[in-house]
Amino acid sequence: MTKINLIFILIAILITGCSNDLAEESQRTINQGEVIGIEGDNDTFAWLGIPFAEPPVGNLRWKAPLQSKAFNSKFEANKFADACFQSGGLFGGGEDWIGSEDCLYLNVWTPAWSTEELREKKVPVMVWIHGGGNTTGSADTYNPSNIVFDNEVIVVTVQYRMSNLGWFRHPSLRQGDITLEDASGSFGTLDNIMALRWVKDNISVFGGDINNVTIYGESAGGHNVAALYASPLAEGLFHKAIVQSGIVSHSDLDEAESYYPENGVSGIQSSKEVLSWLLLNEEKASTLLEAKNIQDSMSLQESEDYLRSRTPEELLTAYRDARPKKGGMTRVFNDGYVLGQKGIYEYFTNQKMSRVPIILGTNRYESKLFNMNNPRFVRWGKGEGIIATAASWAGIEELPLEIMKPDFYNAVNQYAADSWKERAADTPARQLVASGHASTYVYRFDWDDLPVINGMDFGVLVGAAHALELLFLFPAAFDNTLIKNLVVRDSYDGAKRLSDQMMSYWAEFAYTGDPGTGRSEDLPKWNAWSEKEKYMILDSEEGQGLSMVDNEVTVNSMVDEMSGDQRLTKEEKCQILFTMSYGGDLPQNEFDAFNNGYCLTLDYSDILKIMERRGDDDDQDS
Repeated sequence: MTKINLIFILIAILITGCSNDLAEESQRTINQGEVIGIEGDNDTFAWLGIPFAEPPVGNLRWKAPLQSKAFNSKFEANKFADACFQSGGLFGGGEDWIGSEDCLYLNVWTPAWSTEELREKKVPVMVWIHGGGNTTGSADTYNPSNIVFDNEVIVVTVQYRMSNLGWFRHPSLRQGDITLEDASGSFGTLDNIMALRWVKDNISVFGGDINNVTIYGESAGGHNVAALYASPLAEGLFHKAIVQSGIVSHSDLDEAESYYPENGVSGIQSSKEVLSWLLLNEEKASTLLEAKNIQDSMSLQESEDYLRSRTPEELLTAYRDARPKKGGMTRVFNDGYVLGQKGIYEYFTNQKMSRVPIILGTNRYESKLFNMNNPRFVRWGKGEGIIATAASWAGIEELPLEIMKPDFYNAVNQYAADSWKERAADTPARQLVASGHASTYVYRFDWDDLPVINGMDFGVLVGAAHALELLFLFPAAFDNTLIKNLVVRDSYDGAKRLSDQMMSYWAEFAYTGDPGTGRSEDLPKWNAWSEKEKYMILDSEEGQGLSMVDNEVTVNSMVDEMSGDQRLTKEEKCQILFTMSYGGDLPQNEFDAFNNGYCLTLDYSDILKIMERRGDDDDQDS
């Protein structure tokens, strides 16, 4: 049944309506020819759906993107392009399909400068990479007009291939004399690099500074920013980076094109398993073992021809079916060319490598976005009253009625979020600073002034969950009726103020590489990570406000705190520790033992050793 999820609602309506009317003063001449845009919200111009690469269809599927050809006539950039091909429904949860393989387009937003004003402009450029697990999402969800107008920056939102159209390595696709880019399998990353090349070649005619480009993204988008940060092919194409709730690790190259081991654990959907599922779904085999035997009997050319003949629907269905036991977001892999063989973390530890200023951050209760729908934690039902009636009109059949064990719920989410923060922000920051990179900034987003709805306190249920900070960085949706009444309600003024403050910090970082006191120059100073201060708390004045703190999350701190946590039984601590260790490269016997409750027999010094090894492993999934 459809359940209400406030974060999904706000993301679904982040974008507000734009006029399709062309604005004559928005005409620009780019490398491809003449392009004309529209009047956007908040006194901006917007150019929507500009191609930055040739459509990756037909023979260009699973190939590095090619530069887009010249326009045949003046290009009217007045509507968004199709999203990249993906599963439909609410954030990929449906059985239908949306989007297109022809999806390599971007959108540009600038202040609505006159022709005379434009001649004098050379402002920072911020390139937004959307999230969605690298399987869903699109650039058209995000309306950056507020930060563009309020802080005089240019924002570019981009699209990239996803799932096994974006990251896919099979031996049959590396035949003959092909380029290292084509052989890499990292097509989604290459799409983002091509978009940055387009920015370098063209953004100056929009008033942008080609020598001051900031890449930023959230969740999978943050992960992709980290991948660009570590990619030698992207060097020089950007000058600052912001990783919001991203994963700074990779999937293993061998796992990407090998059959799963007997326990079914793998960090990525294997291309060979995908091909087996294609054969199974087409009823060319009756079991996976039979499909494997058929695949092993196929020549490389037969395998390539078969893969290229499949529809995107068939490919993504098999990709979903081939999900391993351990698996989550589709991640980049260490192909050795687009991303080095040592993966992303090498750029956080190797002082010899060229690095740029970076912001890393997470939300206080990342995992509540996912755990609020878990019947183990929350009881859902029909509900009563006007809220239930309104939900029914909106097609929402169930509402959260009760958090069954609030202390347990908060404890589970605390450690899950702390583990996310340790891997995605604190450890990378500590490594960067230790290797001499001083321009390293960290935040934690804590805003949780959510209303009580139908007797349910959403501040406890959702809190500062994964993706909630998007509303504050893309606040065009603040005045939407649903957001105003279901998300901010009585906290509207404080939330808007925090939104302005966050955009001010982000814009100042784009200008200078240091968020400092914000573009407004009146905010608490956001200092770089150091021994004295670690990160900035981002919260409303009704909460903690904006404040620097000196604590950090480490494997040791999590285990130490859990050891004395009275909210959890020893069995529950074991379950949480196993989940936090699940992504690690544990030996098979230790993996099975942990899974079967072996940690109950260990003291915390033994558990700490296992956790520390997990913390050092590159192949992690947050």
